[in-house]
Amino acid sequence: MGFWPLVLRVLREADIVLLVADARMPSLSRNHELETMANRMNKRLVIVFNKCDLLSSSNLGKLKAENAGAFFVSGTKNKGINGLRDYLSNQAEKFGFGSVKIGVVGYPNVGKSVVINALLGTRVNKVAASAGMTRKIAYGKLGRLKVIDTPGVIPFDDKEAKLGLIAAKNPEDIKNPEKLVIRIIDLFLSQNPNSLGEYYKIDVDDSDSYSLFSDIGRKRGFLLKKGEIDEHRTAMQIIMDWQRGRIKL
Repeated sequence: MGFWPLVLRVLREADIVLLVADARMPSLSRNHELETMANRMNKRLVIVFNKCDLLSSSNLGKLKAENAGAFFVSGTKNKGINGLRDYLSNQAEKFGFGSVKIGVVGYPNVGKSVVINALLGTRVNKVAASAGMTRKIAYGKLGRLKVIDTPGVIPFDDKEAKLGLIAAKNPEDIKNPEKLVIRIIDLFLSQNPNSLGEYYKIDVDDSDSYSLFSDIGRKRGFLLKKGEIDEHRTAMQIIMDWQRGRIKL
């Protein structure tokens, strides 16, 4: 069960539920199991797409058009936070009583703690690049808003490649990192190939995923004997670059 009992307790107690997702992977990173539970409990559900600073302006515009009513923020860059804070404060006024409890939920490493820290203007919980940093319930308060951070939880049927793609699983814990990297490169080829080429300083024109994977390893000098690409080392580097937001989609 992991942290599910803690998160379910917060869902029951919360007046408003913030479901945080990764803007780069909007559908994959929306924890639909949590979303379903919040709706069944008749909670006021607010979708927050974090890491919007890692999207190009065109991809961000498309995301906003497809998700009317959601909030689009960058906790690390403090973008869109004022609008989210104002909305929550207005909602608190409508409840008409003391403090309003806001439960913040989502997958590991979507940036729940970062969003909360930006929202409250203080360091409520420790923030790190590793998935699963929050291990217990943490509380913060701003005026009438009582914000509750929860550990990230993963539905039981989620596949490893998806978890690596949305940074819910650390690179060293992924059994087949090479397979995941091909999916990451495919994503860039379909949406923003130039960004990949600029970051790794490689030519992306008329190249397939595996060729680009090899080009990145060669460019970084990740070579074995006889000049062969060290595929594992290359894969681990690309996954870390992706998960830590070094490459802009």
